[in-house]
Amino acid sequence: MCFTRLTMSPHILPPIFTHHRGKYDVDYFEYLVKVFHKCKQYGFKCFIDPHQDVWSRFSGGSGAPLWTLYLAGLDPSCFPQTNAALVHNLYEDPENFPKMVWATNYNKLAAATMFTLFFAGSTFAPDCIVDQMNIQDYLQTHYIKSYMALAEYITAQNGIEDDVVIGYDTLNEPSAGWVGTEDVTKFPHHQELKKDSTPTPLQAMLLGQGFKQTVEFWVTTFFGPKRKGSKTIDPEGVTAWLSKEKRDEKDKRFGWKRSSNFPEADKCIWAHHGVWDISTQQVLEPEYFSKDPQTGEKYDFDTRSFLPFCRRYAQAIRTIHKAAIIFLEPPVNELPPSLPPPHDDDDVAHFDITSRVVYAPHWYDGLTLLNKRWNFFNVDYLGVKRGRYPNYAAAVKIGEKAIKECFRTQLAYIKEEGQEAIGMHPTLIGEIGIPYDMNDGKSYKPNGNYKDQIKAMDANMYALESNHLNFTLWNYCPDNSHKWGDQWNGEDLSLWCKDDLDRDPRRLTKKSSQASFSSDSFSLHKVGSDNTMAPSSGVQDQAPTATAPMSSSVLSNLKESPVHLSVPQLSSASPSSSFSSSSKSLSSSASSDQRLLQDSGSTPDSKFPHPDLGGRAVLAFCRPFAQKVAGIPLELSFSLKTVTFKFSFRRTRMVEPGDASNPLNSPRPGKITQPTVIYLPRMHFPCAEEYLSSLEPAAAQQSKKDAACSVTVSGGHWKWGDDGQHLYWWTDDDDNDESEDGPSEGSKWRNAEDDDNDVFEITVVGKKWSGNSLDSNRSGSGGGFWSAISQCCRIS
Repeated sequence: MCFTRLTMSPHILPPIFTHHRGKYDVDYFEYLVKVFHKCKQYGFKCFIDPHQDVWSRFSGGSGAPLWTLYLAGLDPSCFPQTNAALVHNLYEDPENFPKMVWATNYNKLAAATMFTLFFAGSTFAPDCIVDQMNIQDYLQTHYIKSYMALAEYITAQNGIEDDVVIGYDTLNEPSAGWVGTEDVTKFPHHQELKKDSTPTPLQAMLLGQGFKQTVEFWVTTFFGPKRKGSKTIDPEGVTAWLSKEKRDEKDKRFGWKRSSNFPEADKCIWAHHGVWDISTQQVLEPEYFSKDPQTGEKYDFDTRSFLPFCRRYAQAIRTIHKAAIIFLEPPVNELPPSLPPPHDDDDVAHFDITSRVVYAPHWYDGLTLLNKRWNFFNVDYLGVKRGRYPNYAAAVKIGEKAIKECFRTQLAYIKEEGQEAIGMHPTLIGEIGIPYDMNDGKSYKPNGNYKDQIKAMDANMYALESNHLNFTLWNYCPDNSHKWGDQWNGEDLSLWCKDDLDRDPRRLTKKSSQASFSSDSFSLHKVGSDNTMAPSSGVQDQAPTATAPMSSSVLSNLKESPVHLSVPQLSSASPSSSFSSSSKSLSSSASSDQRLLQDSGSTPDSKFPHPDLGGRAVLAFCRPFAQKVAGIPLELSFSLKTVTFKFSFRRTRMVEPGDASNPLNSPRPGKITQPTVIYLPRMHFPCAEEYLSSLEPAAAQQSKKDAACSVTVSGGHWKWGDDGQHLYWWTDDDDNDESEDGPSEGSKWRNAEDDDNDVFEITVVGKKWSGNSLDSNRSGSGGGFWSAISQCCRIS
């Protein structure tokens, strides 16, 4: 199915996660409902992602509102001086904000304090009582109530709950804060990422209190973080904690009543709780966060903090959305928490986290993400973290084949770990993606290309496909630009960019008047008034009947603001792709009977660009896959280099629902009547000529072209769907109805004997052409293959 991970973005969550007065942004709720109805119109389902990064935009990330920091007594205006957080818009040189340094904020004072309070405040900050409630309960209660309010609003709408919104993520990329830190004078064991100025927890506390500290300075290398000297930070007495005057003002504004034992204003709450002494600047309890201060027992974050929160959250959501699926997301790269077996009691199971749950971890190719560069080697980072290698050097993988296998193995680890800990529940990789601003933005130059991005994305997709994993790609960002990327901390992972709208690689012309698709004769043209484009007729299986010019003014308007494009009938973009959206996210699966997205307002005179316009490295993520399978999938692979798709499954036989011999619709031996449906994007299948010529005025045709690709099946029969992008494959040869379930005039068929063990295989070989080929040795004029063609890869 089409699946979207819909984030409550940095600009949106604060009005929802509001203070104790219980006021919510109803205008935003109404906007969301409109989005949900649009999703329904387009055939999308989604799950809600309560999105945050390093707690809040005010602590260098996104998510929680400003008042949560005030509640803890923190003063965000002093974070830069005290190194409590690195905030992009407050950085001295925002255009040169260090690559991916934002994630180091998880271990700085502001975010580490907030996550410690959120998950374990009642244990480690027992004196932080507000309105007769520990700060942990206060924060969690308001967090959960905000999403309960959203769930109630969704439930009140007709046709949204379950039809569109099927579930809720627990919390994006949660952190344990300092919980579990064995020695505050040393780096926590979970702090793999070290970059720029890197204080220990104790140094972070001292800096927050205004004391000068000399901290380690780290850089990122191809083999991971490496120390490169030290740096002295002097806050000059400025503290990261609210003064008494400021705190009193905040308390009055929000109506808070702090207990008499609440830590003193302008003082570190951890010094108050005995971790260190302000007068001597010495540590008192280095192991404070590793054990329960009251009992001395080792503190386990999963069992005492994370799972209780997830249960509380799931139970609250399910009091409203009864069938909600809970997407359980642990801290990044950490082992998942162990869940007990599902309850036998249906009433208990309905509310428990052990039922209707999806394991939803994140995974990124860290080396490429941090360095923003695709290399001929990579590192099995997860293998190192799990102790499978003695060091990073032993985990180095060299060459494309080895890198792909390395990625496949890491995702296999993740899937296996989830099944062992959580049970045989589905696994969905909630975030996976690549940076597009590789090599210092080389791709954005006039003659740039997305060659490296295509290779990186192809390796990621291979790893997902090989493990039969569900996923949502990060991300779709409608205001992405070449200069500022995703408009957030220098990240640039959006699959679409408005700055690529004026580069249409399919405006392909030959020096002569006759069209050609040879790499020798390609020339790329800027989209403008001298180029034409087939308008949107809305329906996928109709041929274009007219063309209309796309003026430069239309293009200019598109580039100036976020766009919502209507979809022409000959897009190669999968109608089954799933998007993880944000202002900052896409995956794969869909219904075979879904038509391409339609805009009810489009007309033959509409001047909309092709939906691939603005897309980046589309040919790498627009891939074939089995949308519906009449059995159990076994193997799936797609080679971008040879344009070859292979798929196999083990057939299962079921009686039809409602059959008199099967009143309870239980699985029993019977006759298969439904086909396996395979999506084969026009970009790769059936031929480049049809894909390209469909966009040229002179090539508009009413007749359907024959497929120009080879299909081989081990048994059964098949035919192309009317849209030319779906193949229907039956494995019972006697299901020959004159409909979707059987032959029809003009269909292509192959017949074969049923396999004895009911395992069926299909191989589809597409057509290599200059727009989807990765053959770097291909010759051509005009500067060679990549100089003439790779801009095709920017978009197509």
